[in-house]
Amino acid sequence: MKSSSTKKSPTAYAMIDCNNFYASCERVFDPTLLGKPIAILSNNDGCVIARSQEAKDVGVPMGAPEFKYRKFFKEHGVIIKSSNYALYGEMSDRVMDILNQLSHNIEVYSIDEAFALVSTNIFDDLNEYGRYIKNTIQKWTGLPVSVGIASSKTLAKIANGIAKKKTAFNGVLAFSNEDQIDTHLEDLPIQKIWGIGSGMTVRLNRYNINTALDLKRTISNKKWVRKNLHVTGLRTVLELNGMPCIQMGEALDKRKGILTSRMFGKPIYELHHLQEAVSTYVSRAAEKLRAQESVASLLHVTLIGDKYSNLKGQYKYSAGTSLKVPTAHTPTLIHLAKTLVSHLYLENTKYKKAGVSLTGIVPNTEVQMDLFDPHLYTQQQFKLMKCLDHINSKFGRNKAAFASTGLHKEKNHRNKWLMNQNYLSNRYTTRWDELMVVKTN
Repeated sequence: MKSSSTKKSPTAYAMIDCNNFYASCERVFDPTLLGKPIAILSNNDGCVIARSQEAKDVGVPMGAPEFKYRKFFKEHGVIIKSSNYALYGEMSDRVMDILNQLSHNIEVYSIDEAFALVSTNIFDDLNEYGRYIKNTIQKWTGLPVSVGIASSKTLAKIANGIAKKKTAFNGVLAFSNEDQIDTHLEDLPIQKIWGIGSGMTVRLNRYNINTALDLKRTISNKKWVRKNLHVTGLRTVLELNGMPCIQMGEALDKRKGILTSRMFGKPIYELHHLQEAVSTYVSRAAEKLRAQESVASLLHVTLIGDKYSNLKGQYKYSAGTSLKVPTAHTPTLIHLAKTLVSHLYLENTKYKKAGVSLTGIVPNTEVQMDLFDPHLYTQQQFKLMKCLDHINSKFGRNKAAFASTGLHKEKNHRNKWLMNQNYLSNRYTTRWDELMVVKTN
């Protein structure tokens, strides 16, 4: 490490990405899974949403339905696990906490990815800095990560992808000079660049721009780039040339709409079961709303029945309501949602899924108040919701839940709408009754 008297040099961007994150979390607490193919299933154990490298190697495709591949899993020794979101979320928080200690500025990009500002004021060699980050996270959490470092976010993401795929880099790659960057960009197809979609790929291919290096070299004609690729394309070209245009905090925009939807563990027929499920989904949506410091003025509820029960009839039912004053107050939203469910509900109908969406979203600092609105989002309600979120953040999701969700019921009396998790591992980090027990002789 360098001494504190060393002259400060420019900062760079690091992209830290956990390798096979869901499978790696399972392995941290169950070392017998090391080296074995693991497939993580979606809600209700429907289809594969994550795979270990070993599972990819034996041919497990992403999105594979569990019931269709059951024989394949058995023949190839694939271990299947239900999604353990409580465990994955807690392990993600641990990784982000470590990054906060290693960098003065980080941006959480997803559950297993983050950008961080790094500087040669700490390490002479940014590859050494990357190895320090990688080794620290692995030592403190047991999770393997890949680190890419460059002068812009786009280049850092490219470096990370190369470090992850090519074993020669051992999970760390810092771009240090133009020749090195151009060598890697020449091998990178245009569609692999962060922010380049399929539509833009087709457009660029028409101009014989097929690799990242081809796109980088269009910097010589900025007027053409701006005309044909607009401002977003120009920013990508500048980023490929090492000119940072996407600052920390710019990658994640606040959501304009929040949807919470689930298939039921088993079909349900009763109104109170539907209301409990929808109340739970509303609670989760409101929690997401408050997390981005926003409020919503539109609430929609959708109930989906079994279309095969009545092939020519309606099987999807939806209704919505609006509030004059936007809110993030969960009890208010639950009350409105339960009312909508009551209006939509039909007796003797098999329901398989429900969903809740919040739209009309604005920052909670830009609310136009209405003296006569009965759903006014008061300061007292705001503080109550903040306290609720703090409790659930500290002690685990749904530790404090509303009675209308039915989540307070004993396990034996839980409702059938709860999703199936037949291959769920223990929630080692968030449940006292599921803590790991180490036996010694």
